[in-house]
Amino acid sequence: MTIKELENRTGMTRANIRFYEGEGLLSPRRLDNGYRDYSEEDARTLEKIKLLRQLQLDIDTIRRVQGGALTLERALFTQATRLEGDKAALERAAAVCRELERSGVEYAALDPQPWLRQMEGPQRPALPGPSPAEGGRDNVPRACFCPWQRFFARSLDMALYDTLINLAWLVAFRDQSFIRLQTEPLAAVLLGMGLLALTLALEPLWLHYWGWTPGKWLFGLKLRGEDGEKLSIAQGWERSRRVAWEGYGWDIPIWNLWRMWQGRVTGLDGRDCPWDGEEGYRYTKVERRFSESAFVAARLALGGLLFVTLLWSTLPPCRGELTVEEFSRNYAHFLRLLDSGSGSSYEGLAMDRDGRWKEPQNSSYQGEWKREIGGVWVILDEPKWDEPEFTLEDGHITAVTLRVSGGLLQSLPAAVREELAVLALSGGTGGWTLFYGADGWLDAVGGVLDRWEDGEMEYRGLRIVQEAELAGYKDDWSTQYFLTPIPGEEQHCERIVTISLIE
Repeated sequence: MTIKELENRTGMTRANIRFYEGEGLLSPRRLDNGYRDYSEEDARTLEKIKLLRQLQLDIDTIRRVQGGALTLERALFTQATRLEGDKAALERAAAVCRELERSGVEYAALDPQPWLRQMEGPQRPALPGPSPAEGGRDNVPRACFCPWQRFFARSLDMALYDTLINLAWLVAFRDQSFIRLQTEPLAAVLLGMGLLALTLALEPLWLHYWGWTPGKWLFGLKLRGEDGEKLSIAQGWERSRRVAWEGYGWDIPIWNLWRMWQGRVTGLDGRDCPWDGEEGYRYTKVERRFSESAFVAARLALGGLLFVTLLWSTLPPCRGELTVEEFSRNYAHFLRLLDSGSGSSYEGLAMDRDGRWKEPQNSSYQGEWKREIGGVWVILDEPKWDEPEFTLEDGHITAVTLRVSGGLLQSLPAAVREELAVLALSGGTGGWTLFYGADGWLDAVGGVLDRWEDGEMEYRGLRIVQEAELAGYKDDWSTQYFLTPIPGEEQHCERIVTISLIE
């Protein structure tokens, strides 16, 4: 490429091209006849130089960047700060010009001293900060302040970590008790402290290796040290420690609210947080369109992901053709969901991996036939449960039969075991969806299992058949589980429930 072609390509004059060659910024290849032969790389180098010169970087700075002695990011950070200072000085000069003009003063009568004092001041944009006597620095230069964006950026980071922890727990254990535990006051405080520690432990790594956190990146906020470089890990750890204590009070109730209120007062006063202002850390802002909308979308996405995973965790862990062991795993899964969601213990309903009832660990446990009447716990006669009967075909379950019998006093056992068995065997059908889970199944089969009488129904690939005998009780269904015994007659009841796959 000739120098004429290079002029047309870059829009630069021949004199400028020769000047940059003389400065050592451009080294074209020489042909045998002595003419210069410019390559595409030379053209791109000139275009880069043209851009940086239009950003008012000096030749020496460009030479250092080109030689690798200075990073482009640091050079641009320094130049942006300088330009902001020049802009502030020009705006101050323009304001003094306008006031002088409006004053109508003539040159002969001009008193320069008040105007000179007005012109004096820092030549770069500054925010007031702690005084040197307080261990801080006055007028630490900042490229941006953005307190609310920084607050919401941090809240997004913490929401991200919290969601990831909950997702990992749900996927690993398919257990919702961890999430429900967070509603308990003491547990919520401890979990909040742990989440804060995790968040502030990871943040130094983000800032050191990437220069952003996910939340800061969304809002276009880059945090740099006084020299324009990314924070070291040691600086990041110390900053995180101060944020945890001075900003959040380690999430200690009452104290954390006070610390956050103090942070709000600091921001409204136009001062930076002490963990940034006193260390001279600087934020620069990369303009991003719709950053607020992206924040809302990100929070909704995190909430939606957690919601969908919660629904997924209620699905039977074993689906398709079920062995007895897989049926037992499904049964235990739904029992765990019932146990964690009810606030009561259902360990007496447990089933082992071979499909046999487990003995309750607490011998005083009476399961669903323990009732509270008038504030007094009454232990009723214990029903007798036969071991579950499985109908198998090629080692896979096609039907499960449960039988309970006994002479009860006033209470009939709720159909909890039968309902759990329905949910467990439902894994062998295609009737499950994310948005129609266990509650939908229980509502559907309750019409048969909630009454102590013969009944039959088909639902989403399952057939449920109940055969019931009831003797020695008044025929009164005004209450679901409590019946009135007939004096002088022997009370007896029996229920057989068969749950089978529909071919």
